Amino acid sequence: MDERPLMSSNKDTRIDDEAFSDADVADAAPTAAQSVTVAVRMQPVEHSQQPVFSNFTTVQAGSGVVFIDFGFFEPQTLAYLSRLGQPGVKVPEAIDGTLACRMALSIETVANLANQLNQLLRNAAAAQARTATVPGQSAER
Repeated sequence: MDERPLMSSNKDTRIDDEAFSDADVADAAPTAAQSVTVAVRMQPVEHSQQPVFSNFTTVQAGSGVVFIDFGFFEPQTLAYLSRLGQPGVKVPEAIDGTLACRMALSIETVANLANQLNQLLRNAAAAQARTATVPGQSAER
């Protein structure tokens, strides 16, 4: 499986003064931060290419790090949770689930992840809106 997720960064790039002429360095200095897109190929290690299913997440802030826990609840637990708040349904003290994966990410990585997820959600919403339009109707009247 050769996936190529895209990664972007808007950090300023350091310029090696010896690698460029003085004119090139002078031209490059006043420019603002640029967004750069680079294809990234991740090489799997052991069984890391196998997806881990998760139907629950929690996010916790640490000291310069954000911990994201991906967990899994059994389907009957999810069904029970959907009934919480209804008359006669007791609220449990705790719910048992399985920790599928814990990620420790830097704030910068979390921001990049949030941007990628937001873009994915915008694209999915746009695709859903396109398929929801009635065929044969035109926006022009």
